[in-house]
Amino acid sequence: MTSRVQQADDVPDELLVTQLEIISYEALRDGSEVEATKLFNACCHDGIFYLDMVGTEPDILKAVDDIYALEQGIFDLPEEELMQYDIDVLSPRKLNGYKPIGRNRGELTGGKDGFQSYALPKDGIVNLGPTDFKRPQVVDNHMRSLRTFSLAVSTAATTILTSLSSTLKLSPLDSLQTSHCPYVASPNLIRLLKYAAQPLSERGSSHIPHTDLGSLTFLFTRQYGLQILGAESGAWEWVKPKAGYATVNLGDCLSLLTNKFLKSCRHRVNALPGRAMEERYSFAYFLRPQDETVMRALRSPLVSVGEVGEGEAESTSAEWMQRKYAMLRGETWNEKSSWILTGA
Repeated sequence: MTSRVQQADDVPDELLVTQLEIISYEALRDGSEVEATKLFNACCHDGIFYLDMVGTEPDILKAVDDIYALEQGIFDLPEEELMQYDIDVLSPRKLNGYKPIGRNRGELTGGKDGFQSYALPKDGIVNLGPTDFKRPQVVDNHMRSLRTFSLAVSTAATTILTSLSSTLKLSPLDSLQTSHCPYVASPNLIRLLKYAAQPLSERGSSHIPHTDLGSLTFLFTRQYGLQILGAESGAWEWVKPKAGYATVNLGDCLSLLTNKFLKSCRHRVNALPGRAMEERYSFAYFLRPQDETVMRALRSPLVSVGEVGEGEAESTSAEWMQRKYAMLRGETWNEKSSWILTGA
């Protein structure tokens, strides 16, 4: 299938493009102290970085191309067929199935979002845990690439967490990787995303500003659209897509496990200034802790341990995800709890 997704090179000269740290996966995997320091600083400052996978994981780069083809196959299906896999019916925990455009909170007309998504559970892809994995036939045509991608990204995630645990001086029992074991059932998933084209008159974020609910997000895209809230500028800065690189951002759970010492990156998806929103494809692997993981600060000499306030209760990873999804969905969003969207 010929890809309709093209790298966007023609962008306005005045575009405020963020300068993210580039982390060499190969160097980090080989134990480079320099690379470990770069990673740690990026996670403490911006909560986002590029992971250079060029030449290190050639199989994953081939899988990435095939997953773009899967996206087109999925989103070319008739809406009535996709709705047979409605994620809110098929998977109460939002791990498997289709979300139609406009169901989430957004900044477009009517306070709605501007994207479709399809979630594919990691456990179903790698045959781990329950095997009830309902899906369209087109997914099976790309299952080998999905498995290659899932396993490779899972290995990269373990490398990142091992490095951060070492720099944080966490004990083996408290290490980040103990709550992110790749060999046990988990709520990790791949999410395919298609943003609808919008006219120039429709201005606003297609994906409402938020922080991700999990630990690490590995994003792949060939088009502009992603913005992050600059740590120093306080302005929305554009993230340049880079072929062969994953854009990796930290989510709420890593921030909560380190009492916000590591930063959860606030981001959104938007049209380039002065231009209509173009049809945009991206996909991401979402790494989350095991469900029973309690969201409290781990014992690190670098991290202060806050106390649970009166009337508050520690939540597990599963409970936090449930609360976050309730704020993302337009029908269950409420102003009083909207802080949950940004993990504040």
